[in-house]
Amino acid sequence: MAGAAIDLKLRLTLREGSIYYFEERHLSSPDPHYFIVVNSDPLTQQVLVLSVVTSQVENVKLRRKACPETLVELAPDIFDVLKKPSIVDCNDLKQIPLAEFNVRFVRKEIHYFDKDLPAALRRALRKAIHASIIVPAEVKALVANP
Repeated sequence: MAGAAIDLKLRLTLREGSIYYFEERHLSSPDPHYFIVVNSDPLTQQVLVLSVVTSQVENVKLRRKACPETLVELAPDIFDVLKKPSIVDCNDLKQIPLAEFNVRFVRKEIHYFDKDLPAALRRALRKAIHASIIVPAEVKALVANP
């Protein structure tokens, strides 16, 4: 997709650490979730790689007890978009073609938060993604090294 075809507001907001809120059909929950862009350069990579934020902290820790280095906890006092302690399982990244994301953004199905993830948390996500033995190398290639 040529850069000119991307919605201006999306072009201005889309970068590593951008936070969006929307329903994703590939999640087990029908509720909207926060998603964090983890691509190093999402506007040129054509596929957005997104980490999912969930408040099901204990369930995720239990499911990934063999690989805790791939989890990143987020606290409301550090990441004030959240209302309660949450976690990101960096073994379970969602991929959405940039063109599809753009269409959904223009339709207002995807909401942008005018606050990026703090740099320390972005580094933690990169480190956790690269530590995963589940995430394919081609997806890791879209994420900057920690």
